[in-house]
Amino acid sequence: MGYINTNLQEVVDIVLKNISLSELVKEIDVTGSEIRVKIKPVSILPEIALKFTITSEAEKIVVLFDPAKSVIIYGFLLGKLKDEQIPGITLFKEGLEIDLQKLLLQNIKGIKIQNVFVTSSGEIKIDFSCG
Repeated sequence: MGYINTNLQEVVDIVLKNISLSELVKEIDVTGSEIRVKIKPVSILPEIALKFTITSEAEKIVVLFDPAKSVIIYGFLLGKLKDEQIPGITLFKEGLEIDLQKLLLQNIKGIKIQNVFVTSSGEIKIDFSCG
């Protein structure tokens, strides 16, 4: 059995280095287990701040949407994800559920995720075993 220790800021930095952001995204800020994203949808509308809270449940990472803006976020992601069925990522109206075991199985064989812990300070610990 092994484990990986990281934090939410490191994960966001890795993701940002490997994707191209839309011109809509103006700023991303990570504080503890919360991510705030400022977007500017169109020139006639003001910037909108979206808040996501990251938690964990067994071997899954749960991304909870800001309840006041969950319909906007859900609609946007539904439009983006409907053509791309990504194994391990499930979209709900109130958030996303990321099953690391299913997500990793696409690329890494022989790893079994035992548990994922995300603390309120943004620390992430993933327990896994091989075989």
